[in-house]
Amino acid sequence: MKISIATFNVENLITAGKPIYDETKPYYSQNQYQYKIDWIKSQLEKMNADIIGFQEIFEEQALRECLIKTKMANWHLFVANPTGKTPVNAILSKFPINNTEVIEDVPFIFDFFDEKEMTAPLDSETINIPLKKFSRSVLKAEIKVNEAVSVLVIVLHLKSKRPILADGIDRNTATYPELAKGSVRSLIRRGIESCGIRQILSDEIDKDETKPIFILGDLNDNDTAVTNQAIIGDEPFRNLPPQVKIKKWKHVFQNCKDVQVRKSIENFHYTYIHNGQYESLDNIFVSNHFAELNSKKIGRIIDVRLYNDHIIDNKTSMDEKPIHVSDHGQVVANINLFETIPPAS
Repeated sequence: MKISIATFNVENLITAGKPIYDETKPYYSQNQYQYKIDWIKSQLEKMNADIIGFQEIFEEQALRECLIKTKMANWHLFVANPTGKTPVNAILSKFPINNTEVIEDVPFIFDFFDEKEMTAPLDSETINIPLKKFSRSVLKAEIKVNEAVSVLVIVLHLKSKRPILADGIDRNTATYPELAKGSVRSLIRRGIESCGIRQILSDEIDKDETKPIFILGDLNDNDTAVTNQAIIGDEPFRNLPPQVKIKKWKHVFQNCKDVQVRKSIENFHYTYIHNGQYESLDNIFVSNHFAELNSKKIGRIIDVRLYNDHIIDNKTSMDEKPIHVSDHGQVVANINLFETIPPAS
């Protein structure tokens, strides 16, 4: 059985005549909104995915209007508590959604400390960083793919790289030290959020290690960044006893992009371009149930497809991105789910 999973940052989806964030003027005119709906609908039809995680949804109505007169019109849709003012995540599924959960709170208080020799003779007590909530709530959905398999899908949108600056400091006129501090503030938030995701994932695996997990989202960092690796988890140390390694492997995720790269001669994978830099900010991670070397795997990653022709490199092109087109590419992973599932160990 082939299933396709996808992630799609639509960029600011809201109905015509309404502002977003703290703005006062409408973001889209009626014509611009119609272009937006038509473009998203066209992308969804090209992607042809069965399960899609969305980011930057401001209104459920707007997303539903993207599905009218498509085969997805009657699919199962859940939007994570939209307010119309700030972006939230959503999930669309061809398969039944058994239950959903929206997680707003980071599941711990992050404790910061440094190596003693780096802080001596200063007081080296632990400092708690009071970031208690995710910048965008985490969306969890359990989806029944067939009679034998239900999967847990987690849709993410982590803090962007945009510098967090003090009031009164404009990004365009800020000094380089101010921008550096602002970027590190964003990194700290994104890092703590990634640790929170890792805690949620480990808790889910401890609760039921037989349930496959898909992570879909705009992680706002390169695929090899520390924040992404914190979510994926490191491979177990090779000298560990086999049974210990097996237990640890159950907590390690696979980036579908890496699986694709191993099969390909060249790598042209990017979903975002900023200032001439081509980055893979949008990713699909899968649990160890789909790892090629897992003798008890329940499926295999067939391929990964990108839909990024609309992204413009403004350092090499004079073209301007239309307002209705997303600034992110879409990622689709096709997975072969085996008809016979190996028994859990």
